[in-house]
Amino acid sequence: MNKPDIRNKEDIRTMVYAFYGKVREDERLGYIFNDVAKVDWDSHLPKMVEFWSKMLFQTQDYHGKPFRKHMPLPIKREDFSIWYGLFKETVDEHFEGDKAEFAKDLAGRVAASFTIRMDMAGKFNQDE
Repeated sequence: MNKPDIRNKEDIRTMVYAFYGKVREDERLGYIFNDVAKVDWDSHLPKMVEFWSKMLFQTQDYHGKPFRKHMPLPIKREDFSIWYGLFKETVDEHFEGDKAEFAKDLAGRVAASFTIRMDMAGKFNQDE
């Protein structure tokens, strides 16, 4: 059965809520988000819907600087691979098409950008 492409904000909501459901349950990422950052999911998830709406449909709803919020967290280089893998898995479970492929590409770019920026900031230890 064919899956729909990502068409609107409701589709983004489906993607974001399913994705962060996986993040929350992941042994490594769940620890970072739930135990260390103590994310308030009721306020975080709508912000992530706005973020991805802006990324995929150029809406102007999101106004934030997500990188800064990640700097104090005990993130390791490989955490971005876990994050990206869960993102791709989630998109593939729910959607297919050009916008779905674009979403996965953008998520890869976000993960790569965060990795590079944290590396430049000296965030990662040399022995990781």
